[in-house]
Amino acid sequence: MDGDGDPESVGQPEEASPEEQPEEASAEEERPEDQEEEEEEEAVAAAYLDELPEPLLLRVLAALPAAELVQACRLVCLRWKELVDGAPLWLLKCQQEGLVPEGGAEEERDHWQQFYFLSKRRRNLLRNPCGEEDLEGWCDVEHGGDGWRVEELPGDSGVEFTHDESVKKYFASSFEWCRKAQIIDLQAEGYWEELLDTTQPAIVVKDWYSGRSDAGCLYELTVKLLSEHEDVLAEFSSGQVAVPQDSDGGGWMEISHTFTDYGPGVRFVRFEHGGQDSVYWKGWFGARVTNSSVWVEP
Repeated sequence: MDGDGDPESVGQPEEASPEEQPEEASAEEERPEDQEEEEEEEAVAAAYLDELPEPLLLRVLAALPAAELVQACRLVCLRWKELVDGAPLWLLKCQQEGLVPEGGAEEERDHWQQFYFLSKRRRNLLRNPCGEEDLEGWCDVEHGGDGWRVEELPGDSGVEFTHDESVKKYFASSFEWCRKAQIIDLQAEGYWEELLDTTQPAIVVKDWYSGRSDAGCLYELTVKLLSEHEDVLAEFSSGQVAVPQDSDGGGWMEISHTFTDYGPGVRFVRFEHGGQDSVYWKGWFGARVTNSSVWVEP
């Protein structure tokens, strides 16, 4: 049988004829010469860069991706290591990428490299904070009474959310406690152990809640910083907040807390909030929540 998959066609490779062997040997001999040429070119380029004045070399390095600076450029030589570890390079990258205004004072921060990486990662770490995906992303969901329901703003007997035009929906609770949570894996989100344990960047949590104009309600927020084994290392709790009935229409209220100096070992953030009405009416007359957020600040 001939063709692909033919067992007879898959045998030991034939030995090269004496005429073919010198050609292979000569090709092998040429490879070291090619490598030598490449190494010489790289050495010339490195020598050229090494002769550049520091301000020009900083601008060359600042044009490179941050990962290359830390993982490769830092290992080239002692001079480059000192430049990559120093503040001026990272201040320049921050200025070039609009993270700080041009001409920002170098003395304002001690660790511009950490500021750069934290700024590039800065985002809301909570998924689906406004109910655009129903309850997707939330865990430990408790459906007290008639359970959670996602509603369009402003909702019955409610008001618009004027603090952010992109927010269009909210979660409404019922006549018994409705709760839901998210657990954020900080390392999975790109925050490494040394940064969390040594720098301990500020972790800011925020939530917005509101009642209805025709019914009072209760609201509660609890946030915990957890270790690798989910031991509680720091905690914030609002307690039960009473929102009275407001015939003139109640507004949206923000609650926030900033964790600082929380010590080494933090690996997870557990965010949990909930609400219920205080009149025990069937339906969704309990606290409303939206635009929840967890930020790791530079």
